[in-house]
Amino acid sequence: MASSSTSSSQDELSEMDKPVKFSTSEANKHRSYDSFFRKTNAPWYQRHFVAGSISVFLLYFCVFREENDIDEQMGQTLWMRIPALRYQTLIREIKKGKDAGTDVSELEKELEELEKSK
Repeated sequence: MASSSTSSSQDELSEMDKPVKFSTSEANKHRSYDSFFRKTNAPWYQRHFVAGSISVFLLYFCVFREENDIDEQMGQTLWMRIPALRYQTLIREIKKGKDAGTDVSELEKELEELEKSK
């Protein structure tokens, strides 16, 4: 009895493993036009209100809003905001440059200036 249930489940699995023919499946009846241009219960003026609201928000945010502290910080480089990061980056660039055999004198000068300013 156990062997008959095992064979029927194997038949079902082998049936599931077979490819589905698209032309005879339910997916063939779906048209892409229905996905993009389906009828809704939304009023005709809804798209105008949404477009107007987004326009007003973008005008405020991009044109009329005054800059604040965060906006000013966004204009700075990352090294100006985090001086320790510039120090570590200079040390790494100097080491990499020396290993490659390139001139690192400008980087060393910048490192000295950074250490003096601490």
